[in-house]
This record gives sequence, C-alpha cells and structure tokens, in this order.
Amino acid sequence: MKARLIIIVMLSLSAISCTSADYKDYRLFPREYVSNEEYDSIYHYGYNQGCESALNTKGQTGMDYLKDVALDGSNTRFNEGWDAGNKACKEGVRRGMYDL
Repeated sequence: MKARLIIIVMLSLSAISCTSADYKDYRLFPREYVSNEEYDSIYHYGYNQGCESALNTKGQTGMDYLKDVALDGSNTRFNEGWDAGNKACKEGVRRGMYDL
C-alpha cells in the first residue's frame, strides 16, 4: 500500500514538473504600428490614440479623435502616452514613437 502511494506521488510530481508555458512572444495587445506595433503597452495605446486625434484635428480623413474613457485619468501611463502622441503628430504627420 505504501509503495503504491509513493509511486502515485512520484508520477504526479513528474507530470507536474514537465509542464511549461511559452511566454517568449506574449503580447498584451496585437501588433500593428508603433515601429509597426500599434499596441504593445498602455503607453503605446495612448500614444497611438493621441496621434490619431491630432491627425483628426488637422483634418485627415479616416482619423478619429480618440481618448479611451476607461483609461483617461487612470493610474496608468495612458495619459502620458496620449499627450506624447498628440504632440508628436500635431503637425498633421504620423510619427511613430521611434521615429522622433
């Protein structure tokens, strides 16, 4: 009886130790465009919304004035990214974060 219990415990432990998770290419948001990655973080998300908002203000078609109401004023870097993106694109030219 004792031997069976030991064998069951050993098999259970060996099965648990063989599991793994591959987080090497994990992304919170899908890749698109800030250096061709639109949403890599909350900051990037804010940056792109701020840039698109500036382009909308300059009259570019297909651009919307965006500011995520759930993240606006939150304790994240969203507003910092939004302000940086709005400032970077205020002349009516899209500039990625790494193009500055």
